[in-house]
Amino acid sequence: QKININSAEGWLLEALPGIGPTKSKAIIDYREKNGFFRSVDELIKVQGISSTLLEQIKPLITVAD
Repeated sequence: QKININSAEGWLLEALPGIGPTKSKAIIDYREKNGFFRSVDELIKVQGISSTLLEQIKPLITVAD
């Protein structure tokens, strides 16, 4: 089952490879400031998320309701 980056709590985001406490907090902070992600590609706008990391976790995440 894919992790919904629009609703996942920090501990669940940290289960993703390459995502630790700092990056999970950055994802949540971005989501709270800018609203829900419209696509998984928008995750690249979060500080600390590189294109390499995004490609690595893309198969594991979703923005579904």
